[in-house]
Amino acid sequence: MLAINIMIKYNHIHTIYNMSWHIHEIKRKTKSYIALKKNEREGKKIKSSYIYLGSINDALKILADLQIKPLENEKEVSYSGELILGSIANSINFSKVLEKYTKDKRIAEALNNIIILRALFPVSKRKLIKTKLEHSILKDSTDMKYFEEVYEFMDILYRNMGDIMNDAITNAVKIHHLDMRQLIIDATRIKIWKDKETDLVRFGYCSRNERKSSPQVNLILGVNNQHVPLFADTYPGNTQDVKMFADFIDRINTRYQKLTSHIKEKFVIFDQGNVNPGNIDYLHELKKKGVYFVSMVKTSSSGKYIKKADKSNLPVIYAKEKSRNVITKIQGKVMDEEVYDRKSRVLVCYNSDIMELKCKILDRKVEHIKKMVKDGENQDDIEIQISNYHLKKALEIVKNGKKIDIKINDNVLETRKKGYGFFVLFTNNQRLSAEELIGIYKSRDIVEQGFRALKSDLEIDPVFHSRDDRIEAHTVRVVFGYLLMSLLNVALNERKISYSFVELKELIRSGNAVEGFYENEMLKKKLKLWRPIKLGNELEEIFRKLMIKIPGFDVKESIPTDL
Repeated sequence: MLAINIMIKYNHIHTIYNMSWHIHEIKRKTKSYIALKKNEREGKKIKSSYIYLGSINDALKILADLQIKPLENEKEVSYSGELILGSIANSINFSKVLEKYTKDKRIAEALNNIIILRALFPVSKRKLIKTKLEHSILKDSTDMKYFEEVYEFMDILYRNMGDIMNDAITNAVKIHHLDMRQLIIDATRIKIWKDKETDLVRFGYCSRNERKSSPQVNLILGVNNQHVPLFADTYPGNTQDVKMFADFIDRINTRYQKLTSHIKEKFVIFDQGNVNPGNIDYLHELKKKGVYFVSMVKTSSSGKYIKKADKSNLPVIYAKEKSRNVITKIQGKVMDEEVYDRKSRVLVCYNSDIMELKCKILDRKVEHIKKMVKDGENQDDIEIQISNYHLKKALEIVKNGKKIDIKINDNVLETRKKGYGFFVLFTNNQRLSAEELIGIYKSRDIVEQGFRALKSDLEIDPVFHSRDDRIEAHTVRVVFGYLLMSLLNVALNERKISYSFVELKELIRSGNAVEGFYENEMLKKKLKLWRPIKLGNELEEIFRKLMIKIPGFDVKESIPTDL
């Protein structure tokens, strides 16, 4: 007996039921005929549906056609990413959380689906609704009356964004094994596509490669060690980091105390460029709220601490495999010292790999200057290059008749090389060991990876909105998608499956089906078919490990041909 697995959509929740079309034999006197039969329960009764295929020979031809023949009005439909992220969303009752605050099941389900679809396909809202949704398995469960409703949904989302995220994370803590030992807080700038300031959008400095008048907003994230964003918020683009961190911490400690109480320690990873006496005094005050900071001492101020550490006797405090059989190690010594006249825990770190790399770069710069002199290049150009390389103290141009020569101060170069590989961290948490302190500082990479995923893979910016509320709603909506992807990563890691963010996103959205109409002169009805394309082994493993049923061949509709 042939069984054809199908997918049933019930009450707008994507659940795969193990229903089947069966080959059914119909005997009439001496002849046998074949039909497809499906049984469905309606209340207490069983209802049977039939698709008559004809004699055995005719049925075999039709069954072969159903599997391989091109369909009329055939279109590709994405389904794998939607089902996988949908299962993660269902695990934390995300749609129910949305319904709690929107007060409307239709809007909640539509928002749930839009967030999932936007995480998979980072395109404009118009293209998302008009194109991607039209070719997605989510189409049938996304009830939108007109395109502009997407903006109305965003307005509804805006009113309760923080509470929605809090409830979703609270549910996730119960279901998934989330590491709640530490909360790492950092911020980034999101570019806005507009030419005037508002209460939220301010002209400011985005990065060293961009102009300082970029319109922007600030996005602040609090993540755990598994890349899961536990909290998120937006601030005006010109808000100082220390003020933003303080307000963010006040808000989550006050409004979401039940969730923050699960977190053992909270750390702000503070950028070295913002380190000054005023900001450090401000950060020390956060200790009263149970929040600590970790930052790097500026290079110009770190020498006095480095002198107290002998790199030949420093123990290894951190090791990480960079590639196969290549491990980078950091040695370090922890001490209690004053930084900006405040008692701090100081960690002097040394990385021999960084030392070797910087020494090679320095040697290449010196060789480049020597080559410029040897080639007889213009003296002004050489002096400019020396200045660009910050080698004025080490290299001096001297006249030698009509020619010029270069005088190298080896002592300056050697002194500089001896300082390479060192960096100094400090914190207001006096209890941290060297290993804990470097581990917390390295956890900044987790937040930075999250920002890169949001900006590169989820394309959170630039934001093409003019209203502040919609800019915020767009930003947090993308963070919700990142939350689902992060929870998926947690679930897969528990099952010994590991991918980078970009690899995972590309993999889970690689499963597609074709949908279209099949017509045969031997059939009285035109059939609307769902025909999935075979999944790759890696994607099939994810479905299997997460116990998600893979949708199979389905006859979705049977239309009389004589209409």
